[in-house]
Amino acid sequence: MNKIFNKITKTAAAILAIVGMAACSGQDDLVDEVNYNRPFTPTSLDTRVQNTTNVRIVWDCLSDNEEGVTYVIEIFADDPEMTFEGTPLTYTATSSPYTVYSLEGETTYSIRVKAIRPDGTESAWAKGTFETGTEQIFLTPDASQIGKTWITLSWVPAGTKVTTIEVVKSGETLRTITLTDEQIAAGECTVEELEVERTYTFYLYNGEKERGKIQVSTLPNYTPVSDCKELLDAIKNAEDDEVIMLTENKVYDFTEYLSSEGNPTSSIKIDKSLVLNTNNGATIKGVYFQIINGASLEFKNITLDGTGGTGDQAFGFKEDGNYGRLYIHDCEIKNYTKGFFYINVTALVNDITIDNCIIHDIECKGGDMFDSRSGGYNSFNITNNTIYNCAAERDFIRMDDASSNVSATPVITVDHNTLYNVGNAGVNYRLLYVRFAGNTIFWTNNIVSGTNYKRGFSNQKNTAVPTFRNNFYFNTENLVSASASADAAIQFYDSDGIVLTADPFKDAANFDFTIIDENVYNVGDPRWQQ
Repeated sequence: MNKIFNKITKTAAAILAIVGMAACSGQDDLVDEVNYNRPFTPTSLDTRVQNTTNVRIVWDCLSDNEEGVTYVIEIFADDPEMTFEGTPLTYTATSSPYTVYSLEGETTYSIRVKAIRPDGTESAWAKGTFETGTEQIFLTPDASQIGKTWITLSWVPAGTKVTTIEVVKSGETLRTITLTDEQIAAGECTVEELEVERTYTFYLYNGEKERGKIQVSTLPNYTPVSDCKELLDAIKNAEDDEVIMLTENKVYDFTEYLSSEGNPTSSIKIDKSLVLNTNNGATIKGVYFQIINGASLEFKNITLDGTGGTGDQAFGFKEDGNYGRLYIHDCEIKNYTKGFFYINVTALVNDITIDNCIIHDIECKGGDMFDSRSGGYNSFNITNNTIYNCAAERDFIRMDDASSNVSATPVITVDHNTLYNVGNAGVNYRLLYVRFAGNTIFWTNNIVSGTNYKRGFSNQKNTAVPTFRNNFYFNTENLVSASASADAAIQFYDSDGIVLTADPFKDAANFDFTIIDENVYNVGDPRWQQ
């Protein structure tokens, strides 16, 4: 009897299994909905602070698929222990991610997020903390806000909560200014009784919280010039370390002036250490600068336009010897045919720095962009610049091995630059044609688009493998990995570089390089970061 019963049981189980399998095979019988009495709790809550005081909030939630589900976000200031006490900042989101703007700087916030159905049922809270950075709400003073003994500081938004400005020189606090109600409402304060030609650091506080920091120099005693002849005379008669100020907001057109004077070279010789500045954005057109006699040269706030000139590089070192510094900052450099600078003599430049400039339409026909051949430099810094439509048919940085001529320890730093259509002709050149013995290279925080050199970064064994960090690439070839056009001798790639599949710029075709990709941050020329 037991044997018969067991056999019947096993047969019934087999039949049920077959029936079950058949049922599972039919699409109409699938279980495609499970109802729960409350929405799911958000998971993987992540916060990313952007631009110091904005926070991008990301979470996952299975309830995303439910119709009408929203999310409540609560943020509590000064709450590192996640007590969630006090009055929160409250936001309602329909999806992840969600960005909250304009929080307080230097503040630890707690955050919690929950899902809510239309009928009012709620999930549990997802919780976390984040800390905002130090703010910078100071505006960069324009030329009209800087004098020899005074500086007008302004900040945005006007009326924001601030209390004091601290004035610091050489690490020493000189005084603290308590801001008046009128100054706070205007968002502006003029600091007086400063010294001529001195650099000051100003800190803006709300109580003990820093809301701004900026370094500004008072104007030096300078020689004013208002036309081409005055500029040439001032350069010729200047003392070492003199400042020459272009006072007229106009184009100083040397194409016209030099030809009328019978000077076909379209060049200006710099034979002593000078600073050329402008307080209004003047343009010098149609000349290049020959640097001789060991001179140093600084350009600030000036546009250099090579149109109508001889086609030479903007700056050329023309005599053997030791040179101090070439410092080009806050300038626009454009329309020079051969390149930016050229060292083809036994010259050693201690430092070349190009910072916060816009450089464009330098074709490099007959020369390389940044070109050192018979001489060299100890440091070359390209930082915070936008460079576009340049070096179509030549190398971006060239430094031949002139170590038998000059004793140098070259360190090349390319950091926080936006490069667009640099080396975009598919030619047999490279970004780094660096052969000087013992070179060191840093390539960090750059965004590169439209570069397709067949030799990538370099095909030279003497080019040091750069320190690569936090670089982004869009529509490039042979920089992160080899493409079909790659030269077999390419020495290295930025294998950690991030390849973008969509154009990160707002309107690159019209030279608006504002970053519109939220995942691309702290990279490229800072002027384009939202």
